[in-house]
Amino acid sequence: MAFLRRHLTYANVVASLAVFLALGGAAFAATQLPRNSVGTGQLKRGAVTAGKIAKKTRNQLRGATGPQGPAGKTGKAGPKGATGAKGATGAAGPKGAAGADGTGPAFEVFGTNKAVPGTIVAQTLVGGSYVLSADVSLTNSSGAPVEVVCKIPGGSSVVGEMKATIGNTESTTISISTTRSFAGATAVEVNCSGPAGVTATYANMIATQVKSAARAAG
Repeated sequence: MAFLRRHLTYANVVASLAVFLALGGAAFAATQLPRNSVGTGQLKRGAVTAGKIAKKTRNQLRGATGPQGPAGKTGKAGPKGATGAKGATGAAGPKGAAGADGTGPAFEVFGTNKAVPGTIVAQTLVGGSYVLSADVSLTNSSGAPVEVVCKIPGGSSVVGEMKATIGNTESTTISISTTRSFAGATAVEVNCSGPAGVTATYANMIATQVKSAARAAG
């Protein structure tokens, strides 16, 4: 006891007390918080973060996937893309067979302000086979409705002929088409018949030569 009293100082007592309190406090904290004793009231707001929750638990907390929302508005059209490279030229197809017949030169003659009845246009053609067509624009100033006949006469082949009734002060156009064959040079004409007072204000005739009489006959 004498030895203990000699070494018992104030500093020793304070140090021993501090060690005792430190050990006793930790033991107290461990024994005062039993398992499952911490509830929501003991947790500070924001103390539990996503990282402190187990992944399995986080998956269980997720709700079911909701229904699909309505489609959004169609966006604006994007810019036009660059033009692609030109493809390779394909192989040429086979050449077609030459036709049995063909056409030769064509001749056209005009006439204006020709009185009816009479020859409206005329053209001398060399011998051969031709397809002939003509248009005649007529105006009636006779004072009454009239009938006018225009034709390409001559020969024993088909003769083109058309007729029309024209009211007073009215106009109309007669179109004629036929085929002709000539052994030699021949004057071909378009003439119109009818009462005086009718004028062919404009007329033309086209003669297209073909290479065979069969082609001319159609």
